Amino acid sequence: LLKSRSEKRNANSAAAAATTAANARSKSSNRSSSWASGIRLRTGGMGCGPSSSDDASASGDSKEKDAASAGEISIRSAVLIQKWYRRYKARLEARRRTTWMIYQSIEYSSESSQLHLYNFFNDMLSLTGVGGGGHPSGAAAAEPLKTCVVGHRRFTERLRQLSQEEEDRELLDLTSFADLSVEKSYRGPHLTFPLSASHVQLMIDSFRQGGQLHPRYLLQLLHETRLALRAKPNVHSASTSISKQVTVIGDLHGKLDDLLIVFYKNGLPDITNPYVFNGDFVDRGANSVEVAALLFACQLVWPTAVCVNRGNHEDHVMNCRYGFIKEVQTKYRHSASKIVKLFAEVFAWMPLATLIDDRILVAHGGISDKLDLELLRRLDRHRYLSALRPPGNDGEKVDYLEWRQVLDLLWSDPKPQAGCRPNTFRGGGCYFGPDVTESFLRKNKLTLLVRSHECKQDGYEFCHDGAVLTVFSASNYYEEGSNRGAYVKFDSSGKPHIVQYMASRSRRLPVGRRLSTVEEGALKGLRARVLASKTELLAAFQRLDPGRTGAIRLADWCQVGRRVPGNHLGT
Repeated sequence: LLKSRSEKRNANSAAAAATTAANARSKSSNRSSSWASGIRLRTGGMGCGPSSSDDASASGDSKEKDAASAGEISIRSAVLIQKWYRRYKARLEARRRTTWMIYQSIEYSSESSQLHLYNFFNDMLSLTGVGGGGHPSGAAAAEPLKTCVVGHRRFTERLRQLSQEEEDRELLDLTSFADLSVEKSYRGPHLTFPLSASHVQLMIDSFRQGGQLHPRYLLQLLHETRLALRAKPNVHSASTSISKQVTVIGDLHGKLDDLLIVFYKNGLPDITNPYVFNGDFVDRGANSVEVAALLFACQLVWPTAVCVNRGNHEDHVMNCRYGFIKEVQTKYRHSASKIVKLFAEVFAWMPLATLIDDRILVAHGGISDKLDLELLRRLDRHRYLSALRPPGNDGEKVDYLEWRQVLDLLWSDPKPQAGCRPNTFRGGGCYFGPDVTESFLRKNKLTLLVRSHECKQDGYEFCHDGAVLTVFSASNYYEEGSNRGAYVKFDSSGKPHIVQYMASRSRRLPVGRRLSTVEEGALKGLRARVLASKTELLAAFQRLDPGRTGAIRLADWCQVGRRVPGNHLGT
């Protein structure tokens, strides 16, 4: 214990001595520093050790190095962020293009299948006789379409055999509205003819709230529209001489919200605000009847300021497949047959194209190397109640060149490749290249072709070096947030001004989340296609996998997808 205490005292003494020595060294250092400072002050800092300016210079160099290092780090960070963002955008673009390709493949494959099925039944009916009541043994799976085709052919062939006055009387008897009374409980718009702008506003207000037009008023509206359209030429002429502008609207496909947005942004039609509606305002959407009724009412109120071009979906056969007839049957149960017949008649009388100031052609689909505007002006468009098949009874000579004028105008698509070839993807019309566009515009002294028919992500697209403009006005066409809608305004010089919109709140969502929603819808449709052909696909895959490994090459999968009828999975 005594030894431990002695060691502790020695340690304390050593620590005290060390502290005393350190203090002495510190004081000596301070005196030396003061002496050196005095020497520097007396000698002016010249040749007697480092001066204050040298210290400042060294400090400045250090700060510059630190700043340069920080700037370099910032630049590297910015470059890394740019690279990451570009990769992110590139991945989004790749996903968007793939999703878009899936949607278009499914849509065009469905249209192609529809055309093949329609032609198949027409050929069978030609062989078995329409009026014989025969029921082909293999048609049970597509009985609704067969019934649609048979009823349509019987109705149209009977009307073709009559004179114009007899046809009008026959049609009025078949689609009469005189026996329909308006119930007291009806809360929709009441129409009196001739219509006025106030009636159009009443219809807009009612349709916005989910209301619908009474069948009596709808039938009367269709009869009046048929008479008005019958007086119009095949190629309607629009002018900007008074209005100094004209607005072109693309596909609407039953999207009432989009039409109301257009009217809200651009105003209702009148002589100073003319419109050209470029077809396909029915099918697919839930409000095709209301959209068509509004456009026809505008046509009656402002006959010189509104033109409704015919699209490939203003066709009775297409309506059988893509929802319009089903919508009519759901909304107008007891009067559906009359309304469907009258809609088909009205569609057949719609003009085929519009010429703005004799220099801008507006047509729904496009052109071909066989399209002749003079022939298009002369043909009887009412004979083409469906553009999918040339008109004529059995044994009657068919003018295929005339039929191609209508089919190509309503169904064709532009492509970057030169030439003109059949549109096998859709099953109707053709693909036309920039050389065909240039030749057609030069021959007819035109400056621009405006068409619709194809959904575009931004609602519009220029191609063929700016000579072709596609306008699509139905937003959210494939899925919520999939695309914008757009319309185009032309001034008196022919310069286009594009207006875009989207009738939903999805634009407020981040781009990635919006794309994921669209992507999910596309994959859902693709899965349905795969499962619909599961048996054929499995059989083909097993032939390519004799070892039963459960895997095949991607190229083989695509090839099988192309071969399976009605799928186009490998495209």
